[in-house]
Amino acid sequence: MNKDQIARLLRHRKVKQTLADYAAAVASVPAFAGLSAQYLAQLGLLDGAATRNAVTSEGATQAKNTAGTALIGRLVRAANALYLFYKAATPAPNLEEAAKMHLRPSDYRRLGELELATAAADLAQRVTTHKTKLIADYGLSAANVTALAADAQAFEKLLEAPQLAIDAGKIKGGTVRLTLSALNRFLKDDLRAGLELLKENQPAAYAALREASQVDDAAYRKKKAKRGGGATTGKSGPENQV
Repeated sequence: MNKDQIARLLRHRKVKQTLADYAAAVASVPAFAGLSAQYLAQLGLLDGAATRNAVTSEGATQAKNTAGTALIGRLVRAANALYLFYKAATPAPNLEEAAKMHLRPSDYRRLGELELATAAADLAQRVTTHKTKLIADYGLSAANVTALAADAQAFEKLLEAPQLAIDAGKIKGGTVRLTLSALNRFLKDDLRAGLELLKENQPAAYAALREASQVDDAAYRKKKAKRGGGATTGKSGPENQV
């Protein structure tokens, strides 16, 4: 995640905590309670707690752990090869792409399941794109390239694809970026509209949720204000509110 995405995710987690703090106020308006449930379910995708089947077998969990361990081994080798490939790019090193590479097993173990699946799919695609050079100069074989793509696809299939209604559409699986973008829209549009239902009879909850919806990261606020030509003081800007 980049700094903007981290700032937004921190905002969503603040909103989650505030919804819990004012649970009685939220429950007092059934329509808003429904919106809150949708919002928390979407946030669960980003927190590695995507909606699953009610019963997950021990065997399925073990299969994911085994597949993940094997996949990470392949990812580390491929990522290091790509890192060196990007650093040696001509006529100039591609330092931006090199910086995106996770180079150690611990980097991948820190990722949630959905993030790992997304990272694996991305890396497999990169390796396939540059396979001629990677095979010729960086020690990968055609079998390595094929195995990485197959393992990435197999790991993704082990995850029950989360489904969540957003407006009239669905997000099925999806990347962290797309899920975060959808969550941002839901917070800004649907939940913001729902807050008006609390304003008169639950003013404390309304004020707290409005405050929680602010993006805390100062650099993010400054960037957004500059982009929109506004002030950099933060909280009054519409881009930083629900």
